[in-house]
Amino acid sequence: MMGSKSLQMAGRRMLTVVGVLLLLACTKEVPTITPPVDEWVQRNQISGEYKVYDTLGNYLYMMQITRIKDYSTNYSIADSLRFENFDDEFSFTVAQYKWANHVMGVSIGSHDTLFDANHKRWKLWGVLFDDYNTFKNDTIRLRFQKTNINYWMEDLVPYYHCICKQVAVKQH
Repeated sequence: MMGSKSLQMAGRRMLTVVGVLLLLACTKEVPTITPPVDEWVQRNQISGEYKVYDTLGNYLYMMQITRIKDYSTNYSIADSLRFENFDDEFSFTVAQYKWANHVMGVSIGSHDTLFDANHKRWKLWGVLFDDYNTFKNDTIRLRFQKTNINYWMEDLVPYYHCICKQVAVKQH
């Protein structure tokens, strides 16, 4: 009986030693902390030339977007974007604000009077949506409204209103 007790004690000591070794062998993996990417640097990716397509993949036009750094003391403004040949008709600049939920949001803004290539007047506006007007993987899914409701009679053109959706793909 005595031998059996000492065998049990040896077995318990052995289990204790193995348990301690297992605990020591398991180390917590230290996570690699990556510094946050500066939004200003990230937004440089938006600048460039884009081919714009309709939602069926048909080519529509070329557009240029240029980032203009804002040096004002207004910290809610991140910078501005200059759109050249937007919707194959318009060129304008829009202040871009820091959006908590749209880090790479591309604001089209609200323009009450824009002149097209034929000197006709238009209203144009677009807001940030969950899946639209955000730069993602070199692509901007554009959504905006365009109308000539205030001007069509004076400009002698047919009335037009569009909730437009287009896809702009950055060219490298």
